[in-house]
Amino acid sequence: MTLIIGGAGQGKLAYALRLTGLTLDQVSDDPRCHRPVVTNLAQWLRHTEDPWTALDALLDACPDVCLLCDEVGCGVVPMDPLDRRWRERVGRTCCILAERADRVVRLCCGIPTIIKGA
Repeated sequence: MTLIIGGAGQGKLAYALRLTGLTLDQVSDDPRCHRPVVTNLAQWLRHTEDPWTALDALLDACPDVCLLCDEVGCGVVPMDPLDRRWRERVGRTCCILAERADRVVRLCCGIPTIIKGA
């Protein structure tokens, strides 16, 4: 599995498609669809309290999946308790995914920095 993180609009999807050689019709923003590229993971995590049933099933079905997640842990801590819990959920989920991943890439301005793997 490859985890690609970075801010919104930093080129994560374009990079994932170049990396995998896949096309947009093989991309989903819902991990339950079991597509080889899953984008918008942070937004999906906003609407689920327990992501691990879906994520474990995805990783079993597609061990080479490429997961894309916006970084939401930088900057001012939100005042709203729901936003703080979501931000915490995204961070903890990405930590576990990064631990399991073969490769972790952070994108900034479309420039990849490989922080785990080759």
